[in-house]
Amino acid sequence: KQWYQRRVAITPGSEELNKHKSFEVILISGAANPGVGQSGTKVMVKMKNLLNGNTWLWERGKFMNRRYLMQDMYQRFLDGDETLDETPQDEDPFWDPPGDVLIGTSSAFLQALAYGIDMDDPILITDYKGEDQGQMYVNISPCDDKGKCMGEEYFVEDSSELLGKPYSYKITIKSAEIRDSRFNVGSFIKYKIDGDEEETITPTVKASLSPVFNHSRVVKIDKVTQDTLDFFENSCITFQLYGCQEDRESDKSLVKLSTKELRQREMSSGGISPGNALSRQLTKSNVGESSALKAEILLLKRRNDILAKKEKRIQAIVTEWGKKPPEEQKFEPFYRAISAAAFNTGTMLKSAATVITQVIKAKKLMSLTPNGASADTQSTASKAAGSKACIVM
Repeated sequence: KQWYQRRVAITPGSEELNKHKSFEVILISGAANPGVGQSGTKVMVKMKNLLNGNTWLWERGKFMNRRYLMQDMYQRFLDGDETLDETPQDEDPFWDPPGDVLIGTSSAFLQALAYGIDMDDPILITDYKGEDQGQMYVNISPCDDKGKCMGEEYFVEDSSELLGKPYSYKITIKSAEIRDSRFNVGSFIKYKIDGDEEETITPTVKASLSPVFNHSRVVKIDKVTQDTLDFFENSCITFQLYGCQEDRESDKSLVKLSTKELRQREMSSGGISPGNALSRQLTKSNVGESSALKAEILLLKRRNDILAKKEKRIQAIVTEWGKKPPEEQKFEPFYRAISAAAFNTGTMLKSAATVITQVIKAKKLMSLTPNGASADTQSTASKAAGSKACIVM
């Protein structure tokens, strides 16, 4: 409440001094500010140049300092001080040089890594209001320690199989699509993962609303622990997209308007809605939950696709061997082919390979007995041949 009242106290000074600036209290989620934690929220003041659209985000300390200077300037205006117009630009509390500003964030959920599956889908870029600002194209894939991706055949059925083993994954930021033409000046991305002391920053791509970053990084884990699996299951990497700003020429149709008229014009177009920072934060939270659900659905779909491919491969092997002449239908090669497909899939098809092993053993016993086998051996082979697994094959 105090922050909102202070913003209101600044705005009349901006209007009467005709500084062409608007001020707004906003809430930035913890995901966009690694320093406050994923669940924290940071209160900031957004200053906007109403003539060219440039924006700045001020933290509490800077806002309080500027507030006192603004109040002093406003008091001098009320006292009729005629020297205000001679104030140097760098001493004007309503002025800041153009700088980099956060356009929005994209969150890539890591659950797929716990199953050895890559994540390669466009991610929505949303601002602090939860509004769409574009798309980011990011790939996160399991890889070896040299950065070579494992490919579609790699799959982990049970994430606990990774415990105690080394694990690496590769983060690739391909490109982005930015909606706001103001950020054609340049853009770059920051992100930070668990264990990083500093943020990773991509090079700045200039003069493009479709920047191609081609940034990659290999993350190596010496030994997977339960904490690692929990991180994969419950966490995400938040990519922060920043835009560069410059002192652009103002729209000639706006220069003639006063600060009050410009503010009213922006409010009528939905640009400023005083007092709704909380509702915006809730919207942002809903966007995050939707992204998490989408990531989980994509993971389930990818796992299903992989298992479906493996099933088709086993069916193809069985069909292929069924067409061979009787003298070529040998169990050992058949077992090796089925075993390779089954064990690549994970644990779901291992039971089928185990049953086939029992059939091979029964076949060997039968070959050692004249005229077939003893009644017990024939019974064992008959049971194995009539099992559900063999019927499926």
